[in-house]
Amino acid sequence: MGKIVLYGLEASPPVRAVLLTLNALNLDYEFKIVDLLNGENRSEEYDKKNPQHTVPVLEDDGHSLWDSHAIIAYLVSKYGKNDALYPKDLLKRAVVDQRLHFDSGNLFACMRNITAPLFFKNITDIPQEKIDVLYEGLDFLENFLVHDYIAGDTMTIADFSIVSTVTTFEAVAPIDPARTPKLVAWIKRMEKLPYYEKANGRGAAICTQMLKAKLASKLQTVVLLNKLQIFLLYLINIELEMTKPTLYYALFSPPARACIITAKLIGLDVDLKFVDFAKKEHLSEEFIKLNPQHQIPVLIDEGEPYWDSHAIMAYIVSKYAKSNSLYPKDLSKRARVDQRMHYENGVLFQVIKDLVARVIYGGEKEYNEKTIQNCHTAYEFLEKFLENQNYVVGSELTIADVSINTTLITLHRIIPVEKEKYPNIVAWMERLKSLPDNDEINEKGAEQLAIRISSCLADNKSKA
Repeated sequence: MGKIVLYGLEASPPVRAVLLTLNALNLDYEFKIVDLLNGENRSEEYDKKNPQHTVPVLEDDGHSLWDSHAIIAYLVSKYGKNDALYPKDLLKRAVVDQRLHFDSGNLFACMRNITAPLFFKNITDIPQEKIDVLYEGLDFLENFLVHDYIAGDTMTIADFSIVSTVTTFEAVAPIDPARTPKLVAWIKRMEKLPYYEKANGRGAAICTQMLKAKLASKLQTVVLLNKLQIFLLYLINIELEMTKPTLYYALFSPPARACIITAKLIGLDVDLKFVDFAKKEHLSEEFIKLNPQHQIPVLIDEGEPYWDSHAIMAYIVSKYAKSNSLYPKDLSKRARVDQRMHYENGVLFQVIKDLVARVIYGGEKEYNEKTIQNCHTAYEFLEKFLENQNYVVGSELTIADVSINTTLITLHRIIPVEKEKYPNIVAWMERLKSLPDNDEINEKGAEQLAIRISSCLADNKSKA
């Protein structure tokens, strides 16, 4: 076995999550600095390792993996002496997966909305509503910490992901011990790890200093060690008793459609329960008991509630599928599936969230140019993923294809996927029309959401 190589920079929270995992497993590794400031992450050589140009990237046994969440799950699955950090028990693993996907798809976007304008556009005035969203996330963490650790009574990779993020908040949203005492106690618990300072403490301090320096400078030029992407995260923990697998859904929701299609692919009979957003049923006391984030889908299986579509799909395939082709047991293949799902959650789906926030709730009269640009950037990544292969992780369909497809066909109705620019994606979309009940579930649901967004845009224009 060759030496593991980690590409990144110490100040990056996702890189620090991997460093914590490597040290927890006592693995020998080489750390190679990627100079983001001088564009090393956009070099041809680095592009071959990671076409998204992000850090971290891990090289192991001739394979390149990226996305910290996929990497740390891979490392523990392959090298862990036991499964404590990433449990094999399907129920416990689903909880850990929920936390990891919440990291990549929710709080990451909130913090990025602050740091991206700060570092890349020199916009140093942070709107209060952005700060409020960060504190809302910290409040969620406080509520979710009903045990000593993020996903239960023992430490898991979810703790590594979250602690690397929240310890970077100091410059933007300092943690108030009076407001979130359990969160503060948990951080202190993590700080007692013998490798904590080396793997996370030092890098978090560097990142915090950079943020403070940038904020203090206002519009003046600041010499930065490196440019960062900062991630935040929500956690989840609730109880409910039911016996038959039940999925709470609404057809307009891409994540809900992904779960329905996955269930059909594996022949799982699921009791579908419609959640009427127009009547605000997702905000009812009953539903919030199922999912305090009041989002769909939610799966109830053997009395336990699970949410986040990615965690649900991985769970039901692992538990009920007759084969593992949709979510391979091979660690290298599984890590790639995980990475693609985090891409969908943290990059592609963020475009839909932005469109909904701006048009339906924000009253904007035109599609935002930055949103359109972000959408095409996401398309470009996917086009590269599909080079010389039929599916996003190779020659076979996986849950990553299902997840990405439900989001993509919705976006396609608003920001078209042009055949001349994205031939691989167009061919792949045509291929996935063979998914079960595609017209009645996927196409119909995508049309519902696209019409809703377009109608709101027209209404906003008429009110001008």
